[in-house]
Amino acid sequence: MTRAYDISYLDDAMTSLGAMLDYAVNSCGEDLALFYARFLASGVADAFSRANPKYLGGLSGIELATLVASRTGSELPKEDGLIDIGSPEYWTGWTLAYLSWYLDLDFGTIQTRGLTVQSLRDRYPVLHQADLSKSVQFAMKRLGETSGGHLLKLARMNARLTQRQLSDITGIPLTVIRSYEQDKRSLKSAETDNVRRICRALGCRIEDLRTVS
Repeated sequence: MTRAYDISYLDDAMTSLGAMLDYAVNSCGEDLALFYARFLASGVADAFSRANPKYLGGLSGIELATLVASRTGSELPKEDGLIDIGSPEYWTGWTLAYLSWYLDLDFGTIQTRGLTVQSLRDRYPVLHQADLSKSVQFAMKRLGETSGGHLLKLARMNARLTQRQLSDITGIPLTVIRSYEQDKRSLKSAETDNVRRICRALGCRIEDLRTVS
């Protein structure tokens, strides 16, 4: 599997994301899920996925948190820079950075497929002392619970298209679109040309519609 960035950046990315969540939640009193939503909306998450070295290791976790806040319209209070590397929030950010790198999935895709920041945080008591492979197993199970048909339906609804409109745009028969959404036909084994046409119409990527196996 090719990954978004070289492993040499991984430790810094994990440390920065862990520190960002710990600082935002435990120093500044932010709600974990709401601040993570701001992270996704700010463009900072996308910069990680594009392997921008400034974000992977050039900014500290506190700087990342401050940037997310400023880009989403609500500044963080000025707090001390103490980071608790043993906190559940630090572990959650640290682990999410690893999962994004290992699975080659951006943070938004991981979230929308069902592995939310809160669901991972809830696993802290069980997983934080375990090998990272256990977190990978949990993530793949959680992500795999979302079928390709469900992902397609979500993407179509987000694009505000009906099944018939998607059929008209792509030239794929309506019955086939319906069979994909009902999981009567697998998107994972579908003709690549069909999947590409659907992705162009919905403005998404092929990996957004195919579950992790």
